[in-house]
Amino acid sequence: MIMPFEGLTIIKKFPSRKNAVYLVERGGWRLVLKVYGNDRRKNEADVLRSALKAGIRVPEIIEEGESALLMEFIPGRLANDYLETCRIEEIALGVADWLAGFHKAFRSGDSVLLKSDAILKNFIVSDSLYGIDFELSRIGRPEEDVGEALAYLLDTRPMFADDKLGLCQAFIERYERGSGIGLKGVDAFVARSLREAAGFRPAQRGLLMRKAAEIEESRPFTRCRR
Repeated sequence: MIMPFEGLTIIKKFPSRKNAVYLVERGGWRLVLKVYGNDRRKNEADVLRSALKAGIRVPEIIEEGESALLMEFIPGRLANDYLETCRIEEIALGVADWLAGFHKAFRSGDSVLLKSDAILKNFIVSDSLYGIDFELSRIGRPEEDVGEALAYLLDTRPMFADDKLGLCQAFIERYERGSGIGLKGVDAFVARSLREAAGFRPAQRGLLMRKAAEIEESRPFTRCRR
């Protein structure tokens, strides 16, 4: 591999379906190198700079190349590592707080700047909670990010457990309180995200499609807030 920046030593490669992402070292400092397989480098860089300026916790850009970013390494664990632990409620509500702050900072009328791909794998639990991976960020409805996060909570182990529904409701309430945004029709966006997940998980496709239809019909997150 030809390094896009000087003086880097690769320590390991992170899992990524879209790009090549590495933990690297330079001058005794650990950093993250992201090499893009598409043209989204500028979009991510722009969002990171704007978020940092607004006080949102995201990695700092160290160096920028034509098709690569060198970023601050945030030590910690991914938020989804806590899914089956006693800290899941704390971590999930932390994600709700983060999304609320992000949307509030970049709100225009009924639209916000979406994080996109707002799943727990894209948040790091360190001294605080940090958001990562912004190449798909765009303007849209806040329910899109929230629906994606809720779908991820529901369709990960233990899948669709009763206490997950309660956690999703707590997530919505925490988000609305922090953002000042009243969510509308979030059930439809949860269902949409479940259907999208079904396309990548053939072994669970039937269950995910069935649950998506149930949520769309019963609207549990709208009904319990009336």
